[in-house]
Amino acid sequence: MKPRKIVTLLTGLSLLFSAGQSSLLFAHGDEKHTTEPTAFIGMETAPAKRVQQFHQALKAGDEAIVKQLLTEDVLIYEGGNAERSLADYASHHMGADMAYLKNLTITLKEQQVKVVGDIAISTAISHATGEYKGKQIDSTAMETIVLSKQHDGSWKIIHIHWS
Repeated sequence: MKPRKIVTLLTGLSLLFSAGQSSLLFAHGDEKHTTEPTAFIGMETAPAKRVQQFHQALKAGDEAIVKQLLTEDVLIYEGGNAERSLADYASHHMGADMAYLKNLTITLKEQQVKVVGDIAISTAISHATGEYKGKQIDSTAMETIVLSKQHDGSWKIIHIHWS
């Protein structure tokens, strides 16, 4: 199965699950959940190391490495928008993402990386603090990254969903 079809399938399943579950969120009202930093699974895998390299490159502002780790047809969901290629991301939000992360302290609360054949899925929760454009930042972010094993054996990111 081609990477784009896999992304479409995974995205569709995720959206179907979310649609069925989203109304349940309202049942909890203002209830707060604690996130304990205990769920670090699959961190020794090659895909997990690629995700870590991607985050380091974004924070360092290293466009060359970021571009090397993403496929040409990467699909990125962020803030209710979609960027449907590396060229789209590079010409729109990559610079802003790098500027945002540059002076923030990011604490990884949990990350789970699961590899199934030539596909890997990384899910993570992180906490960001610091200052950006004169505003104090204190936020929690959730991330899903899907990677595909390439013909040369390397892993590349084919889909990102940030919220």
